[in-house]
Amino acid sequence: MAAIGRLSQRSQLIILGVLILALCGVFYMYMIGPLRGELKQIEEQIRILELEVETGQAVRDQLEELKRAVREQEARLSHLRRVLPEKKETAEIIRQVQQLAVDSRLHIKSFTPRATVNQEFYEDWPILISLEGNYNSLGSFFEKISRFTRIINVDNINIRSVGEGSTRDRTLTATCTATTFVYIDPSTEESE
Repeated sequence: MAAIGRLSQRSQLIILGVLILALCGVFYMYMIGPLRGELKQIEEQIRILELEVETGQAVRDQLEELKRAVREQEARLSHLRRVLPEKKETAEIIRQVQQLAVDSRLHIKSFTPRATVNQEFYEDWPILISLEGNYNSLGSFFEKISRFTRIINVDNINIRSVGEGSTRDRTLTATCTATTFVYIDPSTEESE
């Protein structure tokens, strides 16, 4: 230290400046340098999080629209399941067809479900029905069947007069095949 004291003031200031610069360099190297690296990593994480937030906000903005679309598709699926159900629902069909007959002032003499016939993605389910009533009631029944929610095709219609013992409300008997359909889920078919 005594040697520094003998140097000129200008030399002492230069040495002091060099020492200060050396200390600043050491401080930067060991303290600020690592912090800058961490800062860059944090900035990158912030950028990624901001992108995720933007994506989340875009999804949030579309959420109500997506929920509405899901509700519409669920309603459509519900309607399609009524038109082409996944099960035979024998008791329900009997009840509904019986109600259509009663509404048409017909009497169902017999209701005989037959074996199903496999098609590509559905099964035909024929049901032999024997009815008794008059011509207008039979026409009304067929008209109600045509507007029924579930698809029902009526064919092989055979109409005969009652003959003796007929009344105004009972002039004919009719037999027909009412064919309804059952959806076959391809995913369950492949797993069997």
